[in-house]
Amino acid sequence: MNLLVTGGAGDIGTTVVTEIREQHAVTILDRQASTHHQDLPFIKLDLENASETVSAVQGFDVVVHLAAIPDPFSDPDDVVFRLNCLSTFNLLEAVRMNGIRRIVYGCSESASGLGIHNRMYQPEYLPIDEEHPSWPHEGYSLSKYFGEVMCEEYSRAYDIEGISLRYAWVWGGARNQDQWMRLLAQEANTGGEKDWLGAWIAVADVAQGIRLACDFQFTDQDPRFERFYLTARDNFTGNDTLHLVHERWPNQPPPIRKPELYVDNPKASVFDYSKATQMLGYTPSVNADALRDKFGIPRR
Repeated sequence: MNLLVTGGAGDIGTTVVTEIREQHAVTILDRQASTHHQDLPFIKLDLENASETVSAVQGFDVVVHLAAIPDPFSDPDDVVFRLNCLSTFNLLEAVRMNGIRRIVYGCSESASGLGIHNRMYQPEYLPIDEEHPSWPHEGYSLSKYFGEVMCEEYSRAYDIEGISLRYAWVWGGARNQDQWMRLLAQEANTGGEKDWLGAWIAVADVAQGIRLACDFQFTDQDPRFERFYLTARDNFTGNDTLHLVHERWPNQPPPIRKPELYVDNPKASVFDYSKATQMLGYTPSVNADALRDKFGIPRR
């Protein structure tokens, strides 16, 4: 297939391109050229420009949309919200107008309202799955949520295949990956509020999920749209997940719908990626204890 990766020169995008280029023809779209994949076709483009986006995004089977402001910490909320939503809308218009079959949207577990957040909601149940209500309430989480909604509605209205991947806090990237992973493994001792009880994913597993989403075969359904959570198998804190949950809500913790999950793996993620396993074939390949062992950091 002929694939376009927006944000393909970034930390996550570079790893994704490495993952999928062996099986597919890949073009990178970004504001700056890739320093890792200089041999691949490159489109220099700002997705805020609607007409240029429509003109440039032609002739692809699948668009992987990773270009975005990746968090609310370096830019004001209104800038994050505007740029992320506008770029996704412009890209979807280009996909529609150019008859592109599928878009794979790099979403975030923050779209749930339980990742990056200003208010700490208590989930209705654990683990959180794709049927759990979403409560986004700040610029970044809202931008990722509305991007997903736009993808779903374009699938419904225009028969575009849409897949939204709600992946957790991404560890690693193209630049100094070992150094970055070592730093994270050293700091990951407690479940901070931003990172919501230790939810995370290795960049290699984000790339795996995107590769699988590109190759996924839809059944005869309407709309042809799916959302999936993607996380690591474990939380990053080194503590049992239910211990973290009871620390957070000591008086009335949320009910556990899959108690067997935390019996089989006491450190299992609070987000349920079983739908991705069943439908995409996703299996996390990197866990936090293995990273601690790799860098000589004591396990909790």
